[in-house]
Amino acid sequence: MSASPHLHAVSFQVPFPPTYGGIIDVYYKLQALKTAGCRITLHTYRYRCPEAPALADVADRVLYYERATGPASMLSTLPYIVYSRRNPRLLEALTADNAPILFEGLHTCFFLNHPALRDRFKIVRTHNIEHAYYAELAKAAPLGYKHTYYRMEAAKLRRYEPQLRHADALLAITPDDRAYFAKQYPEVRTEWMPCFYDNHRPNPTADATEPYVLYHANLAVAENVRAAVFLLDEIVPRLRPGTRVVLAGKAPAEGLKRRAARHPNVRMVADPDQPTMEHLIAQARVNVLLTFQSTGIKLKLLHALAKGHGHCLVNTPMLTDGALAPLCTVADTPADLAAAIERMLAVAPSRLELEARATFLRTHYDPVENARRILDLLP
Repeated sequence: MSASPHLHAVSFQVPFPPTYGGIIDVYYKLQALKTAGCRITLHTYRYRCPEAPALADVADRVLYYERATGPASMLSTLPYIVYSRRNPRLLEALTADNAPILFEGLHTCFFLNHPALRDRFKIVRTHNIEHAYYAELAKAAPLGYKHTYYRMEAAKLRRYEPQLRHADALLAITPDDRAYFAKQYPEVRTEWMPCFYDNHRPNPTADATEPYVLYHANLAVAENVRAAVFLLDEIVPRLRPGTRVVLAGKAPAEGLKRRAARHPNVRMVADPDQPTMEHLIAQARVNVLLTFQSTGIKLKLLHALAKGHGHCLVNTPMLTDGALAPLCTVADTPADLAAAIERMLAVAPSRLELEARATFLRTHYDPVENARRILDLLP
């Protein structure tokens, strides 16, 4: 590794604001790499997102590309998430020098095996086992267009995944994913690289919570909608009358809003800006994080542990990173989840508990230390 390494980073979407899923990992990885002394050229696809001048804080140069959306990309034998990102301007920019390349997700790997990049050092950050993730999305979606799309995309992604053999290194986001990719592609160096996140927090305060329950997620995603409906239909009716419950997230459908409105103690916060979401997470006595899809890392869990001053209540599929289990309470049935909520609402975490949580996260999930591990891979 040179004294001041240069790295191309290819993001599947504009990584700002860092408010959901893989975008959190991308943004804070860039931030940590820059802090560790890396010069970054960021290539990003502008898809339903405006350009973000704030990215100048985490990248030395930012280049934007359009996705080739529409029927032609949808009907390709390649995965839509890959083929729609085949912008030739990206290849032209990547070949302007010989710096290593970090591809964020299988989504961005259309040019991974291109002859022009044959001699380049290439890293792929795997955010999921994508075909498994899309298969789970298909299960969660009602029969119709979305179900068919997810099922077809899962099959295409399974066939496409062996392209990862053309990487020099894979950075898996969970230990289980690392084991999978190492077995599938033993010729490629594969490392577990914990997800990157905003680890800055004020000193933990035991009296900083309010007695409400928060479920937060991107409410445009079928998996999250299923979890929100489970909360509303199966858990909320088991809580004491008047227990305050908040659902917050991006793009909730009108049907979900109406479902929430049936409960007088439930408040829906649609499309909160980042400060509002941070405040809700920090102040909630109980952050409830539910999923029925045990794939990838659940970044919102790590975010709630890092930013929240309350308890974290999860179900078993949420713990795809088992190292976080000691920091959470786990329950699965509606009755057990409701009982856990009642116990947690009664007593806030102690200052010692919050300090122990913060120490654990600093020790095992330090973004700058993990960024240095990435830079150590570079030739």
